[in-house]
Amino acid sequence: MMISLTGLGALGFISSIACLWSLRLAEEQDFSLTDFKVQINLPILTLQLLILVVASRSRERGIIAFTGFLLGLGFLLGVLNFDNSFGIYFAVLTFFHFSEFITTGLTNPHNLSFDSYLVNHSVQYSAAMLVSWVEHAATLYFFPQMKAYRPLTLCGLLVCMVGEILRKSAMFQAGRNFNHVVQDRRSKDHILVTSGIYSLFRHPSYVGWFLWSVGSQIILINPVCFLAYAFVTYQFFKERIYAEEYTLLAFFGDQYREYQSRVGTGLPGIHGYTHSHLHDD
Repeated sequence: MMISLTGLGALGFISSIACLWSLRLAEEQDFSLTDFKVQINLPILTLQLLILVVASRSRERGIIAFTGFLLGLGFLLGVLNFDNSFGIYFAVLTFFHFSEFITTGLTNPHNLSFDSYLVNHSVQYSAAMLVSWVEHAATLYFFPQMKAYRPLTLCGLLVCMVGEILRKSAMFQAGRNFNHVVQDRRSKDHILVTSGIYSLFRHPSYVGWFLWSVGSQIILINPVCFLAYAFVTYQFFKERIYAEEYTLLAFFGDQYREYQSRVGTGLPGIHGYTHSHLHDD
């Protein structure tokens, strides 16, 4: 029996956490959870990689399994370094990409692929990530005291968690109506979802991703990238929502216009493609 793509991603992620590391907690009666040593168990690691190879059965499926494995490893490393702001950030980053894949697999498996991890989202996305790492390293070197304000880092973690919950709730509620790519043709089973979290925002997944994006820079205490991420992400979703609502109005007509009149996009100042734009065109 062949394992599904969702199962392969989950297998890679979970197995990297369960089998790669051996945690040896201190034996003292009043030990701290941070008092452990980490060892790479090479025989178990080799066995784990062989299991992934056998379970994958093809190159494409193998890439999905090993991406899940690497994200799980990254998540573990982040958790093990939770006392460090970059450790928290790395755990949040890797979990976000893994959860995008798994949520897509659970809600819309027909559209599931390697791209669902969003690790190859765009050159701009990768560049922004690298710039944030450079700023973090530079400020850590020149202004180490600035990175020591842990309450701000934990505040950023909370913002990211709220963003994750919003986005994944939207994906689960939309189900097969959710897609990572703006659709230019309406499928037969495509319906307009306006209840639940969609009764609060027209684009809750974008609200969630926006919060997650700026929250990641609060975790790192990156003042420059915080402002840059907020501006660039806002502009990206402004254009994305405009383009998406153009197609939604074409798909659903008056039904979507009525929905627009009742519910905002969720991002202040972004109104989407409205009836007035229709006349301007």
